[in-house]
Amino acid sequence: MNKLYSTILPIVMILCLSMLSSCSGSSDETENGGTDDGILRITADKTAIQADGVEKVTFTVKLGTKDVSNESTMNLILVKESGEENMDYSVRAFSTSVPGTYVFKARYYEGKSIVSENEVTVQATSVSGGVSYYHKLLGMQFTSVGCQACPALSTTLKAIQTEQPGRLAVASFHMDFGGVTDPMSTAATNNYRTNILGNFSGLPRFFYNMRKGTKEMISIKSQIEKELQNELSNYPASCGVAIESVHNAADRTVMVTAKITSNVTNTYRCLIYLVEDGIKYTQMNGGNDYTHNNVVRAVVSTSLNGDRFNGDVKAGVEATMQRSCQLESGWNVNNMRVIVSMLTTLDGGKLIHVTM
Repeated sequence: MNKLYSTILPIVMILCLSMLSSCSGSSDETENGGTDDGILRITADKTAIQADGVEKVTFTVKLGTKDVSNESTMNLILVKESGEENMDYSVRAFSTSVPGTYVFKARYYEGKSIVSENEVTVQATSVSGGVSYYHKLLGMQFTSVGCQACPALSTTLKAIQTEQPGRLAVASFHMDFGGVTDPMSTAATNNYRTNILGNFSGLPRFFYNMRKGTKEMISIKSQIEKELQNELSNYPASCGVAIESVHNAADRTVMVTAKITSNVTNTYRCLIYLVEDGIKYTQMNGGNDYTHNNVVRAVVSTSLNGDRFNGDVKAGVEATMQRSCQLESGWNVNNMRVIVSMLTTLDGGKLIHVTM
């Protein structure tokens, strides 16, 4: 048996934002059920949490006496000095691994847009102890041999990887585009595009850590670098992962063993990609002998969002997951690598953040 490719990457940490409500300024009547006055108010079950990425605040949003917390037209707003950040609709939980003060308000649409008359402030305090893990980001590149602008993004990502070695793992998802069939396309590409990452249509596109909020990144280096720094600042790693992959030449299978150790007890999913470098094939605006790297050959996990570990991963206790993949005849095993990410979410699955 040959050893395929082993890497050690630090792992996933997910941050979920939702909204809080402030009880200050509320009358006793409102606190005890409210009045049907048509005013939108936000409240929270707590206003202080540990910045461990696990403890969360749950918000309640009411329009008068009507609870609209789970309505599809309600969203929370994180108020920042740089402006407001809209949370996903119906998200009502917030957790973070970054200490600080967070201010929230709510918006609800019922014939017109209504913003809460109050705000809620949540204080996230730092947690001592634990291991300091290196944060490597997952970069999802969407491309096609029929895309004229796509080589520019590949060049940008290569430059960032050269300037910041070990910081970014790129997974390149190919798709048919512009009437051109791409032989490296997979069903996973379209599933990610339509069901997880905002159903975009144009190429190229680039996303950090499976977050659809970064879908406008195309190939501008300064923009991609800025978002990289935002990811590092806002989503620090709280766990680490070790990877071992073994190739069985006799039956052309690869067995991947992924191990995770976390600073906090949490629910994690393990996402595994098998990628290949050095594929020579024509490329629009790149020539007939273009080299395609980081090409995702297979999503080894059974789910595009990763496979869940049995039960919570306990703080300081290593957990292991194994998955296998059958290699197709045209794949060059000597040019293949394994990318493993650990995912977690704290808002019921609406918002996923990844740290490698």
